[in-house]
Amino acid sequence: MVIYRTINGEFDDVIGFRHMGGNVWLTNSPEIDSIEGAVRSIYSTVDPTPPEALADFRKKGKIVYEYIDHIDEAVSGATRLKMLADARDHAFESGVDVVVASARMLENEALAKRPRDEVIYVPNGVDCSHYRKDWSHIPLPQEYRDFLARHDKIVGYFGALAPWLWYDLIRDIAAARPDYGFVFIGPDYFGGSDNLPKADNFIWLGPVDYRILPAYAKEFDVAIIPFAHSDVARTTSPLKLFEYFAMEVPVVVTSSMDECCAYDVVLSAENAQEYVQAIDKAFELRDDSGYRRSMAALADQNDWIVRAQSMEAVFKRL
Repeated sequence: MVIYRTINGEFDDVIGFRHMGGNVWLTNSPEIDSIEGAVRSIYSTVDPTPPEALADFRKKGKIVYEYIDHIDEAVSGATRLKMLADARDHAFESGVDVVVASARMLENEALAKRPRDEVIYVPNGVDCSHYRKDWSHIPLPQEYRDFLARHDKIVGYFGALAPWLWYDLIRDIAAARPDYGFVFIGPDYFGGSDNLPKADNFIWLGPVDYRILPAYAKEFDVAIIPFAHSDVARTTSPLKLFEYFAMEVPVVVTSSMDECCAYDVVLSAENAQEYVQAIDKAFELRDDSGYRRSMAALADQNDWIVRAQSMEAVFKRL
């Protein structure tokens, strides 16, 4: 049995226990913390779990520490930073049973403290079937349809409008290619939308429900992940990379995004001028059948089913 605990944040409204299918349940109940013999998964940037609580959990069962993002104020906010860092340090000092790292740089941090057999690399993944469905029955907002009608070439991004985006670059590339339409989809983190271009060839659609996101994203000809050069960029394994692959959309990233640049189908750039050139190249590749097959194959290799098999191997060792 797998039980996920929610704090009922932006979208959840769970009271008690909700059956999600199969052997998976969702709950808001703190009582699950008292379950004996459980394997507990602790997220590095979500759960500010104090070391003493981790020690108490470990008396009752096993702990998997999922090191999924660089612990940074831009990701987690200033108020929780020390608590998250304390939990990470406790995990690295043999306070948990296994560390799962989502990026090579994070894996190397863990390996500096833990033995090889207690650290595993498991990057993010994609639900390929979700992005490959026929979404033509989902109506798009009139504002979006009007924008698409005005632009033959669409460059798109979906994800958080967060501090780690490179807003100067976004403004520069939109200005450099006024004939391309730039579509951004996602929630505003800490006023990120204020930094977006105010231009006729740019539209921000706000957040879109994941359940229908592919209906919007299927209009992208080229996708971008414009993170600013930083440790966040170097240590992030973006879900959206594999989601773009599943839709067979060429991807352009910042050159410091190591997890993305590990795939030879990904185009990268150091600065705005190179980024514009990479986007132009991506438009040349978008109809290349061999290139599209390569992206589709990479999506399949990074499906969540494959990731689940890797995690299953971890649990069998505990």
